[in-house]
Amino acid sequence: MLSACWDIVQTHIASTAMASKTAASDGPPTKLYFAYGSNLHIKQMKRRCPNSRYIGRARLCNYRWQINERGFANIVETPGRCVDGLVYEIDQKDEAKLDINEGVAKKAYEKRHLAVMLHRAHAALYRRPVSWIVAKGGPGAVNGQGKTQARLSHKSAQRQQQQYQHWLPDVLVYISPNHTQDSTPRDEYVKRLNLGIADARALGLDDNYIRTCICPFLPETSAGFASSRSSLAAPSSSSGSASASSPAPQRRPKRPLPPSRTESSWSAGAPES
Repeated sequence: MLSACWDIVQTHIASTAMASKTAASDGPPTKLYFAYGSNLHIKQMKRRCPNSRYIGRARLCNYRWQINERGFANIVETPGRCVDGLVYEIDQKDEAKLDINEGVAKKAYEKRHLAVMLHRAHAALYRRPVSWIVAKGGPGAVNGQGKTQARLSHKSAQRQQQQYQHWLPDVLVYISPNHTQDSTPRDEYVKRLNLGIADARALGLDDNYIRTCICPFLPETSAGFASSRSSLAAPSSSSGSASASSPAPQRRPKRPLPPSRTESSWSAGAPES
């Protein structure tokens, strides 16, 4: 099913381009940004991109998630695989800050504009300022979608899901094409990534994806690994989740250590994707 994912994108992207316009017409120019690493953490996004707004969760086809040899999250083009993440609306000032955080000028990451399948946030969260979500206690405190969804009939839930899903063209993604060797995360990055995983789960990111695509790169003692493992004793049967994350990487094979943390060429380029 996933092997046909990109064909579906190419077939439908033209007809759904107008539906992807989420920015307010009377505001400054904005664009959409797909986060898949530590920028899943809402509080970090508030610090990095104070004007950003939450749009929803999304899936990028024909890429896989990794920790690269620099010790940070990256995605690598891989047919038949998918990467799940969150989509934010950002303005030009936010984008400029992201470029600095991602080390674009130092070629740590490159900017791409790709198509993703968006599952738009429900009305209580859609286009909410990230600062508002943080002020209200974070995603876990403000996201009542799970309880609401549980009360819906099966047909109503299906209709709602169809209404909320559509393809988005030209979404900003930061990729590190020159550093694609599987490795282990830097110690300081593990904590930030775990915080991002917790927020993403609260916002509906697929548990099976976290367990099979992200956790194999994390230390077994990390919060993200432990929480996903305990909550997934019985694998989820939600549609599409198994195929999105299969085949999964093996559990933490021996990998090269990331470059020295004192390496000056990357000192300002810590990835926050």
